[in-house]
Amino acid sequence: MIKHIAMFKFKAFESAEAKENYFNKLKKAFDGLDERIPEIKFLQIGFDQLRSDASFDFVVNVDLENIDALPLYANHPEHLKAASVVKEMAAERKVIDYEF
Repeated sequence: MIKHIAMFKFKAFESAEAKENYFNKLKKAFDGLDERIPEIKFLQIGFDQLRSDASFDFVVNVDLENIDALPLYANHPEHLKAASVVKEMAAERKVIDYEF
């Protein structure tokens, strides 16, 4: 199995309401993604609670069957749609992919 973790820091939001609306948009973009992309064996998203200087704002945690599934997942039209929502506000991204 391959664990794919992507963490994002976002640009500053104009208001608390704009942030809440964007976070809801992210939830909707990723909701059911594991049912629409067969390569996904496990999907979890999360929003930072600590808000420290070292924190990232948003994480995507995905399990895939093997390394060959990674480009299939990454290039799947449904993933590209969700990724486009992330890119709207992403200022920084860090990714790790490892076997477990």
